[in-house]
Amino acid sequence: MTHRFGELWSVQLGDREEIRLVVTGDFYHTLYNDNVLTAHVEAADLAHALTAFVVDVGEGRAAMIDRISTVAATRLKGKVGDLSEGQLAAVRGMLSTIFPVSG
Repeated sequence: MTHRFGELWSVQLGDREEIRLVVTGDFYHTLYNDNVLTAHVEAADLAHALTAFVVDVGEGRAAMIDRISTVAATRLKGKVGDLSEGQLAAVRGMLSTIFPVSG
C-alpha cells in the first residue's frame, strides 16, 4: 500500500474507522512492523480549541499536528484526500517547530 506525506487516510482501529493525516513520507520502521506516523483529525472547532498546531483538512475537520501516533500500515484502509501545497508547507513548519531535528 502506497501512502505519502500529506495524504488523508481512513484508518481501521478496532471496531471503528478514523480519518488520519499521514505525516511520514514513507514507512516508519520498527523491529515489529511497518508503521506510519499519523496526526489525529477531529472536528475543526474542537481541534482549534485544543491546540495551535492545526491545519484544516476540509469538511469541517482539522488535523492536530502535535497529536501524532504510530499506526500499523495494514490499518490504512483507503485514501480519502490530499492537502494542498500551502497546507503541506504549513504542516512541515508546524512539525519542525514541535519536533526539531538537527541535521
